[in-house]
Amino acid sequence: MLKAGLIGYGNMGSWHVENVNSRIEGLDIVAAYDINEERAELARGVGLTVYNSAEELLASDVDLIVIATPNNFHKPYAIAAMEAGKHVVCEKPACMNSEELEEIIAVSERMGKLFTVHQNRRFDTDYLIMKRIIEENMLGKLYFLDSRLYSNRGSSGRWRATYEAGGGTLYDWGIHMIDQVLCLVDSDPVYVFSQLQSVRFPAVDDVCRVVIGFENGLKAQVVADLWCYINEPRWHLSGDDGTASIDRWFGKEAKVVRANTKEVNWEQGCVYTSNGLSKTMWPRPVQEISETTVTAPENSPVWEDFYRNVVDVIENGAEQIVKHSEIRKSMRVMDAAFKSAKDGSCVHLK
Repeated sequence: MLKAGLIGYGNMGSWHVENVNSRIEGLDIVAAYDINEERAELARGVGLTVYNSAEELLASDVDLIVIATPNNFHKPYAIAAMEAGKHVVCEKPACMNSEELEEIIAVSERMGKLFTVHQNRRFDTDYLIMKRIIEENMLGKLYFLDSRLYSNRGSSGRWRATYEAGGGTLYDWGIHMIDQVLCLVDSDPVYVFSQLQSVRFPAVDDVCRVVIGFENGLKAQVVADLWCYINEPRWHLSGDDGTASIDRWFGKEAKVVRANTKEVNWEQGCVYTSNGLSKTMWPRPVQEISETTVTAPENSPVWEDFYRNVVDVIENGAEQIVKHSEIRKSMRVMDAAFKSAKDGSCVHLK
């Protein structure tokens, strides 16, 4: 049985404890450290051994450290843990930027210790449905992908409203959505254009809009907006043979509409309005299109697979499923998004 220690017993840290200890065989989170004494007392209440410092925890006999702190602490804790001989699972984002990430990966390789990031949104149902649609080539040649999430609750504040701590929507939800898009598109990103907007907290973004251009010609837009009261679809994917849409986060099925024929009879009709007419906007006759629903495959990955892989990497040297190359790619896009928003420019990655 592998033993893990947790740094940061906040909302996400306590979630790791509850779910790892109840759902993952071969791994238990047995210890914790939190700078907040109230949180430390809560950790004691669920049976964890609570240490007075991160150094004391790292000197214990745990095999793995789970980091669930504000983002600016990810790098120093990850490096300290691996140099103490521990493997590391880090909450997203891996760290603040690519420069920090390279330092972390260098220590991982030098010490021969696992470093991976908890990209749990790779197991969301809506994402897995889109993955199936793309892998089974249901829409022909793809040209635009929209990934959008909306809330009207705003940020929770606290450290997430602080620039120095790595707060803001791009770090919080944008990194999940960028990771999903990069996993879906079998091509390298070549440019990034983004807009970040501060609505309530001036120091950080409440709204992020990131457009990613890929080498194969596909464009993707990632939108996370915490002040929106009318939602757009969670996913909208367009190809030259059809379109797929999922209305909401964690939706259980996608609507897929495909053309039975690519030929268009322009004499079929027009849209007439009081201000003019349009042949372009006249919809195809119903007999020329087909509509289906698509669900996730029965053998889809589940969240438990993430930590099962962590155990397998540590015990058997398996390949980690959230790879350093993937973390590097998403962090490069994040860096470019921040630069683009600051400069008002399109940032080229190659």
